[in-house]
Amino acid sequence: NRCIGTRYCANNCPYTARRFNWFDYNKRPLDELYWGPLSTPDKTGVRESVQLQKNPNVTVRMRGVIEKCTYCVQRLETAKILQKQKQRDSKNFRIATDSVQVACQQACPMEAISFGDLANPDSTVVKMKASPRNYDVLKYIGTRPRTSYLARLRNPNPKMPGAEHIAVWSSSQI
Repeated sequence: NRCIGTRYCANNCPYTARRFNWFDYNKRPLDELYWGPLSTPDKTGVRESVQLQKNPNVTVRMRGVIEKCTYCVQRLETAKILQKQKQRDSKNFRIATDSVQVACQQACPMEAISFGDLANPDSTVVKMKASPRNYDVLKYIGTRPRTSYLARLRNPNPKMPGAEHIAVWSSSQI
């Protein structure tokens, strides 16, 4: 089961969440990469997005491979290893609730992204999944999504024209 770069999975992904590696970022220095006709590097000579692709904690696979979000598996594995080291003699180990943050969760200034263990009733994710605002995208076609979303909160000005047609959420529904 190795990717051979046909890109059929990218074409058939219902979420359009897969990305194809067109370039081999490992072999060439960053300043020798092709930037495209409309793109230019920043003042250091290298765009920040390309520098982030060289993150030493994440494997950057070779050219011709489809990529998708792995939910920062390297962070999860590190947390598991550290927890196993702490609880060597215990056969029943569990990572502390909400102790691991994925990169997008850590970078989000609004704390709009939550990540955690659905089997742990004390987890923030379990509380958010219980919200009436929670929904899954394309669940009805059998995709078994791991990511779910909360509907947007709307709090319109009652004097605004048409405000009576906008659904209003109260803080008790969160």
